[in-house]
Amino acid sequence: MCQEGIMIETDILKQFHIFSDTPPEDLTAIAPIGEVLEFEASQTVFKEGDRAADLYGVGDGEIELGITVQDKILKTDIQYEEALQTSIETIENVIVVESIDPGEIFGWSAFINPRMFTSTAKCSQPARILSLPADELKSILTQKPQIGFVFMERLSEVISRRLRNRTEKLVESWSQAFDVNRI
Repeated sequence: MCQEGIMIETDILKQFHIFSDTPPEDLTAIAPIGEVLEFEASQTVFKEGDRAADLYGVGDGEIELGITVQDKILKTDIQYEEALQTSIETIENVIVVESIDPGEIFGWSAFINPRMFTSTAKCSQPARILSLPADELKSILTQKPQIGFVFMERLSEVISRRLRNRTEKLVESWSQAFDVNRI
């Protein structure tokens, strides 16, 4: 079960690259809106398709981001020579596309419309996670455009890196599965 309610301090925020150059007085404004959540191994932080309202950061532990894929399998059952029954079974598998380590953020979908998570975040080990409500953080960053610009620039770097990694893994999987050299 997730334990929550621990207020965060400014020194916790400094551990995250996205806030590393933020002046102390601005960290003081951001810290009160967040909290530290504690999760056990194998607990889910959020699921793919859930509404995204918070930005998260890993303080301790590791988070695995995974996407769900569905495979349809044709099942047959031969009871005797003239009776053949078939059915299609759908199997869902989660493919881990990224591991998030301490000091890294995840849940960037809270800042991008339609504000729906594009993956499932699951703890691969016990974890302490920083949670910041996106709307409140946006409000603070809007009042401080210079800080907001740096934040959004770093956020876009995270998004770009994650999408690049996901694309590389997808292309690699396709080329192995289908023995193709052109998509």
